[in-house]
This record gives sequence, C-alpha cells and structure tokens, in this order.
Amino acid sequence: MKNIIRLLLSVSMFFVFLPIYPLHADEPDAADPDETEESEDMLESNSIFLFKGQVKNLYVQTKTDEYSKTGDPKKLIANLARLRLSPELNLSDILLLHVDYDNEFIAGNYLKSREFDESWRTSDYNDLFHNSREPHYDKKIYYRTKVHRAYAKLTTGNLTATIGRQQIRFGSGRLWNPLDILNPVDPLGIEGAEEQKGTDALRLEYYPDDKTEIGIIIDGKRVNDRLGDPDFPEKNSNLIGRARTTIGETELAVLGGKVAERAVGGADVSVILYDGTLRGSILYSHPEQGRAYSVAGSGYEYNFAFGLYFLLEYFYNQAGLNYNKRISSAFFKSRMLGMDEGSYGYLANQFITYNQHYSGILSGYDISALIRGELFIIYDWQGRGMLINPSLKYNAFQNVDIMAGILAGHVFEGASNTSDFEIFSRNSLFYASIVCFF
Repeated sequence: MKNIIRLLLSVSMFFVFLPIYPLHADEPDAADPDETEESEDMLESNSIFLFKGQVKNLYVQTKTDEYSKTGDPKKLIANLARLRLSPELNLSDILLLHVDYDNEFIAGNYLKSREFDESWRTSDYNDLFHNSREPHYDKKIYYRTKVHRAYAKLTTGNLTATIGRQQIRFGSGRLWNPLDILNPVDPLGIEGAEEQKGTDALRLEYYPDDKTEIGIIIDGKRVNDRLGDPDFPEKNSNLIGRARTTIGETELAVLGGKVAERAVGGADVSVILYDGTLRGSILYSHPEQGRAYSVAGSGYEYNFAFGLYFLLEYFYNQAGLNYNKRISSAFFKSRMLGMDEGSYGYLANQFITYNQHYSGILSGYDISALIRGELFIIYDWQGRGMLINPSLKYNAFQNVDIMAGILAGHVFEGASNTSDFEIFSRNSLFYASIVCFF
C-alpha cells in the first residue's frame, strides 16, 4: 500500500503546480475573423482542449447573540467573490486532465474571528495535499487560492483509473447519503454538493458489463498533519471497495473497507416504484475505540405531471453528538482548540448531527421557464427543531444564474435534547448569489 500511496503523491503533485502555468491553445491571428471562427469550430468538434470557468459573488448575512471578540450581539456580514478557471484536456477519450483553480476574496465585518474561521476557512488537517494558500488575511480582506479539483482520468477498455483531487460520492440518497463516507455532504451547505472539498485519491473502476461496476478507492491521509510521520500512510488512510449492479428496475450496491480508524460496511438499494424512486441505505461502522454504530436513510421522490418535484427522506445517525460522548467531546474540543490527531480519529468522515432521527422534505417547481422555486424542510424529532429553507433561482441570461434563500428555524417546547436548528431559531441566515459561467 505504501508504494501505491507514493504513486498518488507523485502524480498529484503535478496537479498542485499545474494551475501556476495555465494551459493554452494556439491562438489564430486576431485580424482574421474567418480563421478565428474556423479554429473555434474545430476546437469544439474535436474537444481536445476546453477552457471554462465561472465568476461568482455570494453574500451571506446572519447574526450572533454573543460575538466571540466582544461578547455582544452582532450582525455578521460576508461577501465572497470567486474566480474559477477550469482548463480541461481530453486526448481521444482515453486521457482526461481537468483542473478547477479558484481565486477567492472575502470581505466582511467579522474577519479574524472564531465565527469567520468556522464558516469560511475549511480545515485541511491530515489532507494528503494542502492545496489552499492564504496570501492575505486581515480584518478587512481574506484572499485565498485553492485547487478545487485536479485529476487525471485514464480509460482503457473496461477499466478507468482516476487520480488526484476529485469528488467521490456513493449512495443514492438526495438529502442525506449514508454511504457517502469519503466526502459526507451537509444538506445545509448553501453552495451545494458540488462545492464540497475534494478528496486526494486513486480510484479504479472496472465495468464487466453495461450494468455492473466494481471499484476500489485509496484515499491517502497524513498523520499528525505530517507526511513524514512513522505511521504514514496506514493509520488514517482510507481504503474502500464497492460493487454496484442493476437488475431490472432495481439498483443494488455494497461497500466495505477501512475509513480513518474504523471498519465500515454498507449497502444501498434504489428501485422504481409507481413512477417514482424508492431508496434505502445503511452503513455500519466499527471504530478501533468505542462502540459500533450505524447510519441509515430511506426516501421516495416523485415528479408530478404538472411540474412539481417532491422528495421525502428519513435519516438515522446512531452516533449523534447527544448520544456518543467520544465523538461529542472530540467535536467541541476541535471547535475550541482546533483539530488535532486525537479529535481527527473520531471526527474524520463523519456525519455530524446532534440527534439521531431526522425527516426531510424537498419540493421544487418551475414558476416560469426562467424562475424555479424550492422549499426544503428538516424536522429533528428528538430536539423538536425545524429548519425551513425557501429559495428562488432565476436564469437571468443563458450563462447567468441569480439565487436567493433563507435558513430559518424553530424549536418547539418540550425537547429534552439540544437541536441542530437552535441557532437558526434565534438568528436566521440570508444568502444571495450571482454566477456567470464562461
């Protein structure tokens, strides 16, 4: 395994530095418009090299009752401006090289605070590569560069190999995904799953037929946030095997392996039922320290003929913070003192919730050809808390999307447990964004 991890290190280092030297195609003479159009048509038809990207502005506003620097209530305002450059090289559909490279500026009134760091500075503790740099950070402006995605994908026959920083998602759940153990997605993330931090991994996939997939993922990790630790790379590295197949209208998948300091095994099923999709999944974890626990989910989604999308899901997390003292202690310690090796062993690749039982409803409707409305509601059964997230998305132009939404909560009386949504019951969070694709 050490040799494979060293290979992963060597190849991924290529992608870490690749964005510094931008790829470019030969440019035709700007004085000859006919040559320019011919070159662009040829480039699009061959799809050898593509250069895409996006410019995004995200505004977020909320409030805290006790600001960490003063102890007084404070309105928290932040504005993110992101430029993403996405060069892609495709050689005969055999080798694909892809990079998403971000430059981000964040301005606000609470920089250099605990609240800002928790919201905007994602921890890279024990990541194989620290692909984020912070050239400037003061009380007014935070500037960061980062490699969001950077991978090479080689396809030969029925075998595909992908190496580098990539997004790896398993399972069929929509709001919660118990099998999504390498990259757990928080359903409250306002930027969505696509903006989830990637994983530095080697992924091998074999397709014996058009209905079956067999895969192995090696996700290398540091130890004590160092590459030279004597326990590197075995202690924290993740090794997952997965098989998926389709039988009629039913899709089945099984997964097993080692994640952080625990053995995991799980299964997922998805079946067409009454023109909708019924899903269910379960993941069993056996840590090296502490008791075993399970995470499970089920749901049903349906598209009505008049255009309404409806999804109902249930999520169960046996290791909720209110029910697992080891994970709870590690979580609150990391919030106060930052991540360390002891806390990492309990928190890595975890679904962090306060309680165990949750229900979620998501509905969406196209109000017009350019405007879509969505309503997302979660209920915390043990904390008796409810989260409501209405949002509107407007496709202003072909390559421009405008979106706005609010996260608001309410906690009903009589709960014996702290709810995940207590913070939103006191202070709602408003967000708005505009994205221009090119």
